[in-house]
Amino acid sequence: MAILRMKGVLAETGVNSHATIYGDVHDGTFTVPVKISERAVGWPDTEVKSIIAARIAGKTDDQIRELVVKLHQARMAGTNETFRTDWFDRSAQLKKQAAQRRKRTTLATV
Repeated sequence: MAILRMKGVLAETGVNSHATIYGDVHDGTFTVPVKISERAVGWPDTEVKSIIAARIAGKTDDQIRELVVKLHQARMAGTNETFRTDWFDRSAQLKKQAAQRRKRTTLATV
């Protein structure tokens, strides 16, 4: 098994942006990334390929959400633990911080 970084995921899926991948994660139609190091994440290639195969097969978003749940459960196989992640909490916190930032604007002079 290999871990794909974002560039690899984008190349495999044909998606053009990070935002689309992370939006799909929030929608439950893509798996949560695996933490590789302090500042790096990636996705198991088998999970990415399973989701792509489901899309090609014409599965609905609800069916893909079920697949994602099964893929998350498979990550935990043999550990007697349920899949848990703080990724959603951290992502929500970062979104909140970004929303609080103010964009710099230039005032038009008359």
